[in-house]
This record gives sequence, C-alpha cells and structure tokens, in this order.
Amino acid sequence: MPASLQEVKRRIESTKKTSQITSAMQMVSTAKLSQIQKHATSYQVYATKIRSVITHLSKSHLLDSVNTASKNSDGKVNTLGMLRQRPVKTTGIVVITSDRGLVGSYNSNVIKETLELIENNHHSTEDVAIIAIGGTGADFFKKRGYNVAYEYRGISDIPTYKDARPLVEAIVSMYDKEVYDELFVCYSHFVNTLTSEFRAEKMLPVSAENMG
Repeated sequence: MPASLQEVKRRIESTKKTSQITSAMQMVSTAKLSQIQKHATSYQVYATKIRSVITHLSKSHLLDSVNTASKNSDGKVNTLGMLRQRPVKTTGIVVITSDRGLVGSYNSNVIKETLELIENNHHSTEDVAIIAIGGTGADFFKKRGYNVAYEYRGISDIPTYKDARPLVEAIVSMYDKEVYDELFVCYSHFVNTLTSEFRAEKMLPVSAENMG
C-alpha cells in the first residue's frame, strides 16, 4: 500500500535529523582526532629526546658504577635498578590496546603481532608475564592462560604524567622484584591518520642498544 503524503514527509524529516546528528558526530570526531594527533606527535618528540639522553649516558659509561642493589635505604625502588642485567628466565611484555572495540583493526593487529612474537620466542606461557594496558588485551591473554601480572583499564585518550606514573612505578617495581628479567612494549605506532605500524621495543634493562 503506497505511503501517504504525511508519512513521506515524516520520513524525509527523520532522514534530515539523522543527517544532522551524523554531521555533528563527524565534526566532534574530527576535532578529537586532530587533538590526539597533536599530542601523539609531541609525545614522540619527547620520547626521542629521552632516548638520546639515556643513550649518551650509557655510551659515556657514566652509569657503569651502578651496583646490584636497587633499593634506597628508605626501601623505595631506585630507578637505577633498571640498568641491572641478569639471566633471562621470564620476559615481561606490555601490550597496549583499547578497553573496548569499535577501533577497527587497532586491537586485533596489536594482539596478533604480540602473540606471534611470543610464540616465536617462547616455548611456554610460563616464560611470559603480560602487563596489559587496556581491557581488550587483558581479557584476550587471560582467556588463553597467560600470566597477566598487571592490568590497567580506563586510561585516558590523552594520558598525563599523573596517569602514567603509577603504571611506570608498577612496571619498575616488578622488574626490581624479578617478576621478569627483561621487558618489551608492544603497541601500534602512530604514523599518520591513515597509517599505523606494530612495534615491539625492548625497554628493560635500560642500555644504549635498547635506546638507540
């Protein structure tokens, strides 16, 4: 039965409203993406400078005097302990994903590549300790029997020093307590709005080779 003129008008009006909402959402998404892109670029500049400083210190042998003790007299973790090298029994792997889906192939690519890295270099899940930043990665590795030694959910899209500090302290503390003997960070590196690439970078123990 043909729709009445009133019904047609109602559908046209509904379509217009949907279009307006979609346009508004697109504008918000574009603005948010631009902001995140700006922060991502600035973080990369900062990280590059930090790597340069650590590499210089390592190559100049100014840190060779670090002894095996990694705690201060007050019992707090001494970050110089991050320079200590020891035989590798367990590898820590930081996996960075989102808390939820709706991010295209972002999560699946990171998880797939990380899993491949583990399977190619380790014979057992007992050789690996997962530090999951994001619920998707935490849930994935838990279901497959991996030791998720630490998980961090609900991190901001634009994390601050305040957000990162407890995470870094936990990671350094676990290294100091020999939960793992080396640490890799697996993440999706931002190239541009259309491209990202998987990276697995060794972070601990700190050395000129890792930071170069």
